[in-house]
Parts: sequence; structure tokens; C-alpha cells
Amino acid sequence: MRSYENLNLISENREPQRSYYIPYDTLEKAIEGNKYDSKYYKLLNGQWDFAYFERDIDVPDIITKWDKIPVPSNWQMHGYDKPYYTNVNYPYPVDPPYVPDDNPCGVYAVDFNLDTQWINRDTYIVFEGVNSCFYLYVNDKYVGHSQGSHLQSEFNISQFVNEGNNKLTVKVLKWCAGSYLEDQDFFRLSGIFRDVYLLSRDKESARDIEITVTNKNIFVSEKDFVIYDGKNKITSLDNPILWNAEKPHLYTVIVKSCSEYIPFKVGMREIGVSGKGELLINGISVKLKGINRHDTHPNLGHYTPYEHMRAELLKMKELNINCIRTSHYPPTPEFFNLCDELGFYVVDETDIEIHGFTSRNTGYEYDIDNEDWICGQKQWKNAFLERVQRMVERDKNHPCIIMWSMGNESGYGSNHDEMIAWTKNRDKSRLAHYEGSGLINDKCGVDVVSRMYTGIEDMEKFAKNNDMRPFFLCEYSHSMGNGPGDVWDYWQKIYQYPKLIGGCVWEWADHTVEVDGVYKYGGDFGEATHDHNFCCDGLVFADRSFKAGSLEVKAAYQYIKTCIEGNKLTVKNLYDFTNLKEYTLLWKIVCDGDVIKSGNLVCDIEPHETKVYELDFILPESCKLGCYLDISLLGKYEVAMEQHALDVNIQSQENYSAGELQFIDEKESIKIIGTNFLYTFNKHYGNFESIVIDGEEKLAAITKLTVWRAPTDNDRNVKHQWCGQNFNKMFSKVYDCRLEGNRIIVEGSLAGISRSPFLRFNNIFTILSNGEIQVEFEGKVKEDCVYLPRLGFEFQIPKKNKRFKYFGMGPSENYIDMCHHSKIGMYESSAKEEYVPYIVPQEHGNHIKTKIIEIVGLKFSTNKEFEFNVSNYASEMLTKAMHTNELKENENTILRIDYKNSGIGSNSCGPELLEQYRLKEKYISFKFSISKL
Repeated sequence: MRSYENLNLISENREPQRSYYIPYDTLEKAIEGNKYDSKYYKLLNGQWDFAYFERDIDVPDIITKWDKIPVPSNWQMHGYDKPYYTNVNYPYPVDPPYVPDDNPCGVYAVDFNLDTQWINRDTYIVFEGVNSCFYLYVNDKYVGHSQGSHLQSEFNISQFVNEGNNKLTVKVLKWCAGSYLEDQDFFRLSGIFRDVYLLSRDKESARDIEITVTNKNIFVSEKDFVIYDGKNKITSLDNPILWNAEKPHLYTVIVKSCSEYIPFKVGMREIGVSGKGELLINGISVKLKGINRHDTHPNLGHYTPYEHMRAELLKMKELNINCIRTSHYPPTPEFFNLCDELGFYVVDETDIEIHGFTSRNTGYEYDIDNEDWICGQKQWKNAFLERVQRMVERDKNHPCIIMWSMGNESGYGSNHDEMIAWTKNRDKSRLAHYEGSGLINDKCGVDVVSRMYTGIEDMEKFAKNNDMRPFFLCEYSHSMGNGPGDVWDYWQKIYQYPKLIGGCVWEWADHTVEVDGVYKYGGDFGEATHDHNFCCDGLVFADRSFKAGSLEVKAAYQYIKTCIEGNKLTVKNLYDFTNLKEYTLLWKIVCDGDVIKSGNLVCDIEPHETKVYELDFILPESCKLGCYLDISLLGKYEVAMEQHALDVNIQSQENYSAGELQFIDEKESIKIIGTNFLYTFNKHYGNFESIVIDGEEKLAAITKLTVWRAPTDNDRNVKHQWCGQNFNKMFSKVYDCRLEGNRIIVEGSLAGISRSPFLRFNNIFTILSNGEIQVEFEGKVKEDCVYLPRLGFEFQIPKKNKRFKYFGMGPSENYIDMCHHSKIGMYESSAKEEYVPYIVPQEHGNHIKTKIIEIVGLKFSTNKEFEFNVSNYASEMLTKAMHTNELKENENTILRIDYKNSGIGSNSCGPELLEQYRLKEKYISFKFSISKL
């Protein structure tokens, strides 16, 4: 057994974990809080010497050849070893505590200087994150070692340093016994990936400082301290300003210890649970509108600079997110400083996941009664327990943290009981969380009932049972690729029941590694076991830009609810601590795409309250397309929006008689000749192959009736049924095609290769004297057919036509279940603008509730509604390509006019698509018309 496999040698000479803080040399600097100004802080980040060895046993006593590597970073991101993505499976045999004999090692070295002032004090070195374990040397003398990749490691190196130049050497191992506790769903990356710094301390200075609060008092473990509100020193907290995620007011506590001034940002708040199972913050019922967040970046790996963290937290605010679960390890402590400042409720999760034990015997099973599970083995007790202890002791002073989580997907055993018991005894001010308790029917000390990907019906069952603990979805609404499409439905139920306290969407950002401008994922680096693109499951793209799913979550999480009756607008404030008067409510009456009346309101509405406002508008007697009330709540940006259809009579479209038309019925085609137009209908294939108007061809290929869409990531399960029906290898059969007056009647069917027809249909094409083509579709789907991906007509049009105009739901893509972020209106776009660069190419760019689309001089319209899609890529190409650089544009632009497109859902990991969003109708009737603009 090697030392790093010995469970009795998890660490050596590492300091006991303390609360996170930085000491300052003056009061003024401590109040300002810029740690880089402190004379007692020395950041060692930068270019370090680096030597990589594929086997740790190959590391020589003296290294003569050094490369350079930035610290912090992961060595796989700089050409050493390779990124390795796996979700469940361990990337080595499951033989704890043993790891592969060939264990890569990275050796780091850097020089630093200490002056007389530092030498006369104690010097500590702090590593905020090193994967997976490391051995520390100063001036070639062994100091100590540590495991726990995402936990803080601090060493007193006073006896090893000299005045002037000093040499620091760190040997980092890729694997160790602790790696069995770090089987998280992410790229497996190694190295020193968080800050490394020195602290100069008075020899008698305070070590661990604990601050506890109620909503009326601040208690500090040290006696010598002062409290500031901003830069104003205060002596009384009789009327304190309480902290919450909407109003994150912070006091500054400065502890004086010897020559050091140690600042803490303190939020006064209390956490509780009501008798109805509500989560209470300062006595107010709060819903957690959450996200799961990993440390991930396509170029930086697991290193997350401060400015990146701040930028992404501000993006979360923009999406109305108020809660973060730190999946599945504690982030750098500066992250919590930002959450304290900006205002987020945080579920702090310890660095434990042993998911790979479920697949150790080839299947997938939580057979936790089996003694193989290390969560129940006594020899692993300390390894489990010390991880939650180190997390709690480091992060205990942060007001943003409302729950301690025991880890993720690690079965359940006696070691979890020990962790929960220790945590609850250590900190009674917060809730204890562990989703894995569901494996024993929550019969343990957890304070919340937590689940992953529970369907909406089952969630409602929990809401109605007699367990009065809060119910929390620690993961739900899987955001992989195009999606999620079910978050809105979840939140209708969450608001309905008090003890449904919310949940965290999985997850924040796509995990990728960028190579030559292309985002890569599992399997792209030759991994022996991998989970393909299952790491591309972010609510935002890898560059943190938004997609339609991001905006859908924003809409579901938004803090107002409105309805309109006549001229009376009812506004409900869903904020917990914010009066709506801080925002401006803008309303518009939009008729046929034009604003005919608008106004502003300042809504003085207290949290959770409702008011009614009378709006000053008169509706028109009729309209052509539709009349709507658009609501927008504005602050620095639009924080909420809603749209309400208004009861205005919609004029019916004019009908034209057959008039003077010439029909030439030939062997394979029917030619329709009228004033300034010539149409050619192909009788063999049962559709139009040419539409010439004013001498210009509007079609580039024959029109087709199709059902296939390039499967989304959330179609990953149902696509096997679709492919089983061979929807992607389809034949169209025309049984009969005949001309009757000015109507062409087609009887036909669609069938996958080797399969019986799944759809039998009649298409009636009526051609009017002005050239308008009225399309009537009637179809019957066979009873045992799986629900269809979509159903509609595909038109290929010349690519030279760039822009189009439509009246429908937009401007971003939307689907029947993912549409609450969009509004019906008049929009302009192009095929290029409609493209969405999902990591794996897939279905995108749909628009529902459309009445008109104008493109290539043609108008497609309906008295009801249809869905449409305009793309430069054929569904076959989107299906085939596995990366964006593999896409090749179609020579023509493809327009789909669809009866319906099935919803998106989140079944890549979440529950099946809800029944109401499936194209499962057995009898289908669909009408639209094509006319000249």
C-alpha cells in the first residue's frame, strides 16, 4: 500500500480547519477589505516550474528539466495528460482504497521571498484547492500532505523558511484514496487549481474565529471587536437591518488580535421551518429558485477567477435565481463572500460523491446493504466525517449558507449518520441536507426531504403527505441541450403548496473543453470510459451566454403574477422582501403587432400582496391577427414579463372563387396557370415542386410531408422509439392523386422503412384565382404508434432570400412547453439568426402560435395557428453531426410549416415529457394557405 492509499494517513501536519479570513495590518485596510493591500497576505499565483511524470515512481530526487505552468490551473488544460469526462463510472477499477499503480504526478516549484518582518512572525501557506492530493516541501524539507481536492489545506511553515529567497515544491498525485470520494459528474482534471498564498501571523493571534447571529444580535468568539455599518462604527443593534437574498445587507465585524485586524462580513438572519413545512428566512416563507453550480470553464478547467464568479452570479441574478447548490463540493471561499454580498441562498455541499459504486458489478444499483459500499465501512468513517467538518468550519460565518449538504449520490450508510449527527450538533442554526436519505425513506436526521428529478405528480404526493419537513428538489429540470421544457409546470405546483420550497435546476453551465474553437466533450479525448456529451447540460452555454431554456427559467422564477379582466390589471408581488415600487411596470396594448396604447405604473405592493389597477385603454372592435396586453417589469433590465390575450374579434380572411385558372393535367404533373403565376404539382409525390410568381421560382425542391426532427438531448430516451419506428428513414406513399375542379386531392401514407404505415392522410390543395393555395390536411395515426416528433410540410426555398417576417411567438425559439419566455408579436429574423449552437447539433429554432410568416415573397397564413422553423440545416444533417464544426449548410433554406412540434421536457435525466406536450393525437386536422405577398 502506498501512503496516499492509506486511510490512516489522510493528512499530515495540516493545520486544524478554521474559518476563512484574511488578516490585515491596519484597521483602514481591514474596513476596505482588499486582501491584496494587506502586508500579511502574499499571493503565490503565477508561472511556476512544472514537471510531469506519467508514474509517480518515476519522479527523481533531483529534477533537472522543468516546464512552466500557470498556477492556478489544471495540467490537462495545458497539454499534460488529457481531460477525462465520466459521470458515474470510476475511471479505474473499484478496489478501494487502491488506485492504479501508474499514478501520474505533477511536480510544482516556485521561489518566494520573505523579509525580516515576516521571519519574525509565523508564516502559513494555504492551498484552496489541489486535485487529488499533494505533498509539500519547503527548501527541500518535507512539511506535510493533504487530501480533499476542494477543501482548504493550511500548513505552518515557520520552521522551514528563511529570510530572503525560499523554494516551495509541491508533488501532486492524480489519484489517491480520496479519489473514491470524488466521483462527481465532471471532467476529471488534476493539479493546483485554486489560489495558493502565504499569511503572516502573530504567534499569539486568534486562530479560529466564529461569528453567530440572531436577527437581533451578533456574537463573536473573540472579545476585542467592533461593528461597522459600511464605514460607520456602530454601538447598538436595536434596529438591525436583516440580511436576505433580495436585500443582502452586511455589517462588518473587525476582530482585533495582536497586531492583526481581521474583517468579517456579517448578515443578520434566522433560518426556520414553519408548522406547514415552509422554509422561513427571518420568519418569512421563501421559495428557493435555484441552480446547481460546478466549477467549469472551457479553457481554464476547474479554475474559476474571482471576476468570472462575480460575472456569472450577476447573470444568475438576471435570471431571477436566488439559490445555489454547490454541486458537489465547496467552491473557493471567495465565492461565498460574493454570495453574501450579492444575495443568494446557498446549499453548501461537501466534497463527497461515490456514484461509481452503483456500476461496480456492470449494472446500476444502489444496493446499499452490500458491504462493498464505503459509506457504511468504519475504516472510511474519518474520511467521510472530516470532509463535512472541514467544510463547516471553513464556511460557518457566511450568512448566505442556509443548508449543509452531506454530499451527493453516495448511497447511505453509518458514515452519513455520523456526518449528519456531527453537523446538527455543531451548527443548529442551519438545515442539514442529504438527498441520499431517500434510500432509507428519509428515516434519519435530515431537516429537509430532498429528491432528484421527481415528476410533478409524485412531487404533489409529497406535498400532501404528513411529513412536515420542507420538500426540496436538489436537482430537477435537466437543462441539457435544447431545454429545459418543464420548469414552468414544476413552479405552478411549488407555488400551490407551502412545504414545496423549490429546487435547483441541473445545472448552471455546459462542461466542455475548447479545442481549436470547437467545444469538446466525453469521448473526444480517447477516454476508456466516458458519458459522451452528458456534461453539456448547462442552463447557459459554456461561455455563459443565454439560450431559450435560460430565459424560460427566468420566466418561471420571476417575481410577479398578473391577470387582466376588462381594464382591471391584478398584480401579485412574489418577492419575499421587496416592494414592487422599486421597479417600473410598463404595459402595452399591442394589436396586430403595433402598439396602440401604453403606460407606466409604479406598483406600491408589499411582498406576497396583491393589488388591482385600472388601465386606461379602449380596445378596437376588431383586429386581423390578435390583440394582446404585454406586461414588463423594469429595473436595470427587464426582470419579469407576461402577455395576456385580449378579447377582440379577429376578422376572418377573404375567400376567393376559382375564377379564371387553367389546369393542365399531365402524366406526372398538374400545371396551374393564372395571372402572373405558374405552379407545378407533382402527382407522383403528391405535392408542389414549383411555384413561379412574376417569373421568379419560389421553391428549390419538391415540398414534403415529414415528421422527423433532429433529436434534442432531452429526446435521448424517446428517440430510440422514434428510430424504432424508422421515422428517420421514411417513405411517403401516394395511393391516389386527382384533380377535381380547382382542388387537387391526395390520398397517401407515411411509413418507416420495414414498418407498416403509421399515418394515413388526405391532403386537399385548393387553388384560388389570385394564386392562393389553401392546404387542408386530415390524417389518422395508428393507435399503437409512439407520439410523433412533429408533423408538417417542409419547403425548400432559394437561399438568396435572407430575411423573413412572422406574426407568432418570439423572438427566441419556443416550443409548446418552453414558451413562457416569449411573446406573440410581429418579428423579423433570418435562418442564420435562428440557428442555436448547441454543443451537439439538434432540433432548434421552432416558433409556436404563428399566424403568418412572410418569406421569399410568399405569405404562409392560417385562421388558427401553426408552428414554423426556418433553418440553413437539414434535419438529417443536424441528426448526423456530433459537433458544430461538422455541420454543413444545406444549399437551400428549409422552411417547416408544422401542425405541431412535440415539447422539449427534460427527459435527458428528468421525467418523461408530460402527456399534454406530446404530439399523440390520432386524428389530425390542419389548415393553412400560401399566397403572394
